[in-house]
Amino acid sequence: MKMKLLSITFFSMLLNIVPHHFYAATNPSLHGKLSFTVQVNHINSPVEQATVEVFMNGSIAAQATTNSLGVARLEIANYLHEVVSIRVTQSGFIGKELQGVFLVSNRNYPFALVKGEGLEIISVENEIEKIQERGDAKKQELDEERQKNEEQRMKNEGKTSEASEEARNKEAMIKEKAKESAQALEEQKKTREQELREREAAEKKRQQDLKNLESQQEKQRAAEAAAAAKSQAEKDAKKQESAAKKLKKKEEKVAKAKLKEEKKARKESEKARKEAEKAEKEAKKDLKREEAYAKSVKKIGKKQAKIDKERDGLKRDQEKLDKEIAKGKINIEDANAKQAKINEDQAKLDLKQSKLEQDIAKLKKKYSKK
Repeated sequence: MKMKLLSITFFSMLLNIVPHHFYAATNPSLHGKLSFTVQVNHINSPVEQATVEVFMNGSIAAQATTNSLGVARLEIANYLHEVVSIRVTQSGFIGKELQGVFLVSNRNYPFALVKGEGLEIISVENEIEKIQERGDAKKQELDEERQKNEEQRMKNEGKTSEASEEARNKEAMIKEKAKESAQALEEQKKTREQELREREAAEKKRQQDLKNLESQQEKQRAAEAAAAAKSQAEKDAKKQESAAKKLKKKEEKVAKAKLKEEKKARKESEKARKEAEKAEKEAKKDLKREEAYAKSVKKIGKKQAKIDKERDGLKRDQEKLDKEIAKGKINIEDANAKQAKINEDQAKLDLKQSKLEQDIAKLKKKYSKK
């Protein structure tokens, strides 16, 4: 891809010199969701379906497509004062990328495209990089100690790290699939564009003079729009320079406070880990007790069912004997013999029931003590 470089000033060093949590500590308003719009035109006409991408920390932080008015609304869930690049591309036009931008909520960033191929890069100049180069050895020492604390904390949270790694792998798979889909759509788009160029071939000569005039006017308007966007971005950057100077004075104090917090967090993490291990042992012990109790209860339940079944049989025998006695169809000797047998069997069942209830009481007493 052909690229035209207008300026070579970048903000990449800023993020390495000034950690994000320092900004969060001194300027809470930089937290939270940030939304803004990008407006794309071609000779004062809106460009629909243009792709707008915001790059932050080497990856895409937001992406959208312009509507029929040439406007794309974008949001970043947790913007922490990072420097970003805004790239606008559309088939048949020279893409534009504005680098070194500090985003401002609810701001509109205008882009004017011209027909052609390639990508034009526009860089915003500022002095924040120079301000941050005046760091000292003390901050480096604190950063190294903080890094050691972070490594210890991550060891205590190994399971969490594994889950995070899995989430990142899934995210990479989703991005790869999205990239493949985008490439397929791009190939389809190229095919449609080729068909369109073939249909327009007959009109090309008659429209050439008009295109030349249009190219001259659109380049002028695009340059004006680029200058306006660059000027606004530089103004935004200068507003942040003052905050960066104040931040430089406070960063050592903030770093010490952060280090103290991290030491405390490390101790708490270690304590929580030990408590979790103790709780896990207790849980395993309780599980074994519950399993043993459930097994014993199941065994007693089977014995109770057998007693109930035998008692139901005796009940039917008693009802049958009572009917025979009532109807006078049995002599007294047989009646007495059968009744004695039923009473004897009932006594045996009562003895079994009494023993079973003693077993239940012993089981409850055994497991209630633990």
